[in-house]
Amino acid sequence: MRTLRDAIAQITDAFNQAGVDNPRLDARVLIAHVIQAETSQTFTRHETLLTAEQEAVLAGLVQRRLAREPVSRIIGHREFWGLDFNVTPATLDPRADTEILISAVIDHTKRLSLIQPRILDLGTGTGCIVLALAHALPGSTGIGTDLSEPALRVAQQNARKYDLSERVNFARMSWAEGLSGPFDIITSNPPYLSAHDLQHLSPEVVYDPVHALDGGGDGLDCYRAIIADVSRLARQPTILTLEVGFRQAAQVVQMLEAAALRVVEIRSDLASIPRCVVVEI
Repeated sequence: MRTLRDAIAQITDAFNQAGVDNPRLDARVLIAHVIQAETSQTFTRHETLLTAEQEAVLAGLVQRRLAREPVSRIIGHREFWGLDFNVTPATLDPRADTEILISAVIDHTKRLSLIQPRILDLGTGTGCIVLALAHALPGSTGIGTDLSEPALRVAQQNARKYDLSERVNFARMSWAEGLSGPFDIITSNPPYLSAHDLQHLSPEVVYDPVHALDGGGDGLDCYRAIIADVSRLARQPTILTLEVGFRQAAQVVQMLEAAALRVVEIRSDLASIPRCVVVEI
């Protein structure tokens, strides 16, 4: 039997050799999941021995991570904006980059003094964006739309987890088709990979559902659909935030300006990549 200290060291080494990002953290998260403890407790329980049953379960999880399945998919949840969201094969795995949308919305909501804003999240997936915003903006209400019924079930579970079901609803539809406004906040992290990008996915991204990645031939189809409908849904002033892919910001800005929509900010992620386009209507 191994101690947690030995297991962490050995799994970290295996992950390092396989080229896994954050190998030590991933090792600690998987071990914490197996022993049903907080990740931080792996620091204070170094001498705890793993049982034979725990070792068997852990071995299976390690093999899945070595196959580059993301840790969040292995354990079934992911932290986003300080909240813990259920994740399944039906949903996009929330990324830290998407938290840029949350910070942008909160900043502009405060600047415009929006009171009890009504939020629309297009292509909601896990519901992480609209639920994080509802959690951060007391008195707000929201709706998240998605074409995937399994994804919407996950979003509803996440809403119940944080007692937000009375303030946030979810609906199956293509973008905002069938919805009437007005909304004070409209946000989306749409599929934005091009046909070329889809043929060259990184090992972890292949575990995301294709429908949550595929942005059409040039990766911009979803922006076209959203931009064509956004003015109908807006209440002036309305904040629109769109996550964009690598090297897409300038193209999306051109599309917005061609639709007479005023871009007020382009916000970059921690890697200094333009990631969020902010419009005020």
